Amino acid sequence: MHVVFFEDHLAGENRPVTLARPAFGVSFAATTLYDVAKGYASGVSAIVRDYLRDTTDAAFDLAPPAASEVLFLNASLAPSFALIEHLMDQAKEHKDFVAAGESRVAAAYFESLPDGTTDQTAETITDFLRKPHAWELHEDLPLVEFPFDIIHYHQEYFDANIEKLTEGLTEEQPGVFVGENVKIHPTTVFDTEEGPIVLHDNVSVGPFALIVGPVIVGPNAKIIERASIKEQVQIGHTCKIGGEVECAIIEPYSNKQHHGFLGHSYVGSWVNMGAGTCNSDLKNTYGEVTVQHRGRKINTERQFLGCVIGDFSKTAINTSIFTGKLVGVCSFLYGFVGTNVPSFTNYARTFRQETEVLLDAAIKTQQRMFIRRKVEQTEADIKLLEAMYETTRDERLMSTQTVAF
Repeated sequence: MHVVFFEDHLAGENRPVTLARPAFGVSFAATTLYDVAKGYASGVSAIVRDYLRDTTDAAFDLAPPAASEVLFLNASLAPSFALIEHLMDQAKEHKDFVAAGESRVAAAYFESLPDGTTDQTAETITDFLRKPHAWELHEDLPLVEFPFDIIHYHQEYFDANIEKLTEGLTEEQPGVFVGENVKIHPTTVFDTEEGPIVLHDNVSVGPFALIVGPVIVGPNAKIIERASIKEQVQIGHTCKIGGEVECAIIEPYSNKQHHGFLGHSYVGSWVNMGAGTCNSDLKNTYGEVTVQHRGRKINTERQFLGCVIGDFSKTAINTSIFTGKLVGVCSFLYGFVGTNVPSFTNYARTFRQETEVLLDAAIKTQQRMFIRRKVEQTEADIKLLEAMYETTRDERLMSTQTVAF
């Protein structure tokens, strides 16, 4: 069965998470939707926002859609092995089906590829898939609508997914599964009472580290000495992580090497968190966290919610991020972060300073970061920064909040 991931008209609104990547490539729940689905598919295709096409083609193994047996998956679906298996079973039972709500299609299956599929865009795909003669699958499938939904579904599906991901790995000690060339210091403490710990190829764990499962660490990542990594932490490849981390997602190439707390949060790629950076994930009132998002004030109905930090952003030493704050891409943070931070912003409201990060500076900073990790900056990388800069211009125009502590 061929899988077509499609971004719909709301995928790009999940800022800052989906600014730099297609929604199916977002890491949470111990994996990504792409990695879950490709294991069941004969081939994978994608319909994404225009400005992401080049970087998506470079990052993912994609092919033209097959002529028959095609399963369309909304790129904003939560990654779940059980969910994809369920949709595959539905495809075997029904000739054609569509699973849709009022404004979004979550999934659809067709025995024959519908004419015009390759002409669809994120703006047109929803109406295109609402075929009048398809059987309607009346199920509430888990779609990410807001950034904080990632934390919710991360917690909901993490445990079941990580059990699946232990298959084929060596069990180094009870509940600890490792890939090749993993280095574990003899003073490391593993606690697998609540779930397994997965350390992929070339992971190194420093002296006196504590890792409490379930936890998954991607290839070439480094856990710094005396780190405390606890419950439902997902660390991407080529990261360096220290301090205290709990129930958090850290995308590839990001660093949190120093002491400081990160909890119930999402951190994009190429982020660096300075020494002493901490976030709050619980209000002093113990009430539900409210988030400002795209001009709306939304009750998340969550008691624990930290921050969401977009790709390429940086925090200075001793930065403190308040509960439920969203940080855009390519921004630099200093002091107390008591409001959302627009993309491409030098944010130092504690010192009554807030300025724009110029595009040329963002490009040069990216180049320097890439060189440090022996990654070549391509023309597609530069075009992505340019597109994100233009896409997020409205964030900086809307940023009129006064400092409030």
